[in-house]
Parts: sequence; C-alpha cells; structure tokens
Amino acid sequence: MLFDRLLVPIWIRLNKIQTGRHCRFVGQPVLNLAAGARVSIGNDVLVNSRFDSNPAGLPHPTIFAALESSSCIEIGDGTGISGASIVARSAITIGKRVLIGAGACIWDTDFHSLDPDVRRQHPTQGAKSAPITIEDEVFIGARSIILKGVSIGRGAVIGAGSVVTRDVKAGEIVAGNPARRVGPRIMQQEKFYENASNRF
Repeated sequence: MLFDRLLVPIWIRLNKIQTGRHCRFVGQPVLNLAAGARVSIGNDVLVNSRFDSNPAGLPHPTIFAALESSSCIEIGDGTGISGASIVARSAITIGKRVLIGAGACIWDTDFHSLDPDVRRQHPTQGAKSAPITIEDEVFIGARSIILKGVSIGRGAVIGAGSVVTRDVKAGEIVAGNPARRVGPRIMQQEKFYENASNRF
C-alpha cells in the first residue's frame, strides 16, 4: 500500500526515529516518545502493525514507547516485529535477526510502584526499571512477556505465552509462567553447518 511504503516511513522520521535502509512498515505503529528519548531501527527491519499483516493476528499495532528523556530503544538489522509492545524507561537493546511474535510485550519497567502508599501519591513514580538485552537470532513467541532486567542469549527460543523474569542462556528453549527451560540448548548455526559438512 502507498500509505505503508511512503507515508509511514516519513511520519516515523518526523518523529525523530532513526531508521536504516530497506525498513518496511505494514500499518502505522503507535509512538509514545519523551522529548530527547532515542529510538534506532536498523537495516531490513519489518514492523507489522496492521491486523491482517500476520496470520497469528495482532491484538494491536506495534507500540514503541520511550518514557524518559534518557530512554533508549535499539533494534538490530533484519529483525521482525508483529504487534509487539516495546516500552523502555531505561533501555531495551534488541539484536540482529530477532523474531518477535504477535502481541509480545517487552517492558523494562514495572510501570507502577509496588507500594500502595506511593501509588496513592503518584500512579507511576517509584516504579522500578532495569535494562533489557536481547541478543541476535532470538525467537520470541506470540504473546510472551519479557520483564525488566532480563538478558536473553543468542539463538534462544521463548515459547508462546511465556513470562520471562530471569536471564535466558544462549540457545536455550524456555516456556511457561514463569519461564523455565523445557528443551536442550539449540546447536549454534556455525556448529550445525560444520557438523553437516562432515557427514557428506
């Protein structure tokens, strides 16, 4: 569609989001960016925000929210995002060729204080926040939730509907609430090709 190919990228840049080459936007994402916050999107990134852009179905457009002037969201080359909610009060770093399934939530903040007395004084002040790092080649299943302070290693798989509260090692498969290891670590791609070549 003309709107997706031409107007959405212009609107993205007008909102001071840095985009690399050949980024594609299907539908218009939702932006909530504090003055001075930084959002950087790498080359060849696909962002699905229209309800019919993914057969899994999108509960809402992709959301990019950077809540403070010092907040930062970085998305690496070749990553695909479908109707996800990415909210940074501190920093969220997403590596290259990461797949983020429909309706996934990546939040580096609790949004609200856990203390009811603090919430009565102000609904959002006092909320804890800690950076999230997602390394290259990670697959995050639909409707998963990645919470503050988590690091996910290269090539890990997060099962659909998981709630990730702790670090995930490279190549590990986790699922559930809270997410736990459910399968053997995935062989790294380079090792796979090396072994495959030895069999022929």
